[in-house]
Amino acid sequence: MTYCLAGNFCIDLVIRGVAHLPEWGREVAGEDFAVLASGQTTYSALALRALGAQVSVVGCIGDDPWGAQIRRELQEQGVDARSLETAPGGRTALTVAAVRPDGERAFISEFACLKTAGAELLERHWERIAGAELACLLGVFSWPGLELERAAGLFRRLRREGRSTMLDTGWDPGGWQPRTLSGLRALLRETRIFMPNLDEARAITGQERAEEAAWALAGLGPELVVLKAGREGSLALQRGQLARQPAAPAEVVDTVGAGDVFNAGFLFARDQGRPLQACLRFGAAAAALYVARPRDRFPTAAEVEEREEGL
Repeated sequence: MTYCLAGNFCIDLVIRGVAHLPEWGREVAGEDFAVLASGQTTYSALALRALGAQVSVVGCIGDDPWGAQIRRELQEQGVDARSLETAPGGRTALTVAAVRPDGERAFISEFACLKTAGAELLERHWERIAGAELACLLGVFSWPGLELERAAGLFRRLRREGRSTMLDTGWDPGGWQPRTLSGLRALLRETRIFMPNLDEARAITGQERAEEAAWALAGLGPELVVLKAGREGSLALQRGQLARQPAAPAEVVDTVGAGDVFNAGFLFARDQGRPLQACLRFGAAAAALYVARPRDRFPTAAEVEEREEGL
């Protein structure tokens, strides 16, 4: 399976061991920090490559050292980054992530060049996107320049050309306004695989329980809905078949990017022809390995297979 991942690219400044967020005018201390090439698209690409998949990316970075870092790390791991554009004079997006001792996190982002790049960027690299067997659109709410209705039109075109589509929006910092939800529904009608977390699914559907939210999302168009619920595990719904998987036990360093690694594991297992339950288990094992590592975090397929034996 060949993957083309389009979406957000940024730098994460991750501060770990933050017991609580400060009040305005106050300061709190963390215990450790890292500056990482990140964004849902970066994490997903690196996770899929570590598993052994063939991956290309489409997106935008700034004309600065952070953008160069993202491109370098992707290329060093064998990701095809020829369609990762550099915005002349632009800045790379930045996210500050505060991580609690239990791994929970909060984010503050400045989207920089992603505020002006739009769907025309995807159109410029259409040959690469349409040439992949699975086209993934990631972190769209961290890419404010991308109009959801135009993205829906591109997904519709992919489906007409016989390509499969996958979507993971991320959290909407704009608060899930009616116009946003309308554009998202148009995009979901053209989406084959939708992989939100439970909080996002609740915001979109108004349903509190994971199973009810999954059924509501399936009613909007996707053939396969996969919900990630952190310590509560995950579930998948495909053509009326429901599967559940408990979370894999892990000593958590931080959970930033864990959902993207889970997605990569699930998709990789699915492309190997595994049944729905086994795909969830593989994704859970991949995420458990990732959250427990302070460095060299993305697991190989062999490591995930060894980890999932105990699940």
